[in-house]
Amino acid sequence: MVLSILMLGAAGLALVVSVLLALRGARERRIAAQFVEHAVAGTAEVLEARPKDVAVAGEPATIYFHLVRLELPDGTTATAETMAGTQPPVPRVGERVAVRYDPGHPDRVVLADVDHTSGAGATELGLARVMLGLAVSLPVAWALIVAITEYAV
Repeated sequence: MVLSILMLGAAGLALVVSVLLALRGARERRIAAQFVEHAVAGTAEVLEARPKDVAVAGEPATIYFHLVRLELPDGTTATAETMAGTQPPVPRVGERVAVRYDPGHPDRVVLADVDHTSGAGATELGLARVMLGLAVSLPVAWALIVAITEYAV
């Protein structure tokens, strides 16, 4: 009986985590879509290309995020890392590139030719699906274990 309660509790916890991850993923997608509405065009100098190894659809890949110095309309500059990565070929250090940025938050910048919305929230939504599968699988597996042990004698 105690193990059944623990198993159902674990399934309930997995369901709650799944919902929270799905909400966070949806929020990230909404923020990415809103960025497009508010972003303005600008020019930036690439200060550094930062490689990050990731797995895209199961295949390992290297994605490059860029540290850029952005020229703002008031004559000041802002330094920021791009919110979305690119695959090679990538801009080189010292190169001037077209960017889009949020005027209220110039640290939120993307290269102009990068679609930053395609992967927004993808990790959270993928993990939400995994946790949902776990939440459904735990009670089913436990019911099968209980049935087998009761009728195996």
